[in-house]
Amino acid sequence: MKVFLTEVEKEGKRYAGPNIFAENWEFAEEAATLNDLILIGELQEIVVDNTVMNYLEQHIESPTLH
Repeated sequence: MKVFLTEVEKEGKRYAGPNIFAENWEFAEEAATLNDLILIGELQEIVVDNTVMNYLEQHIESPTLH
């Protein structure tokens, strides 16, 4: 299963849309069309480096356990 990225257009502006999980581009394109979405690409990878991890650690509070 692949992850495809979409956009949605509202009042002349484009916004991030929901991800589509499909076997190939053709199925994703059909799903996008049926849901009035703009298919923009396939997600290949997400890279998280130490800079991102340090930011997350500083800005996300640890849960309080009672």
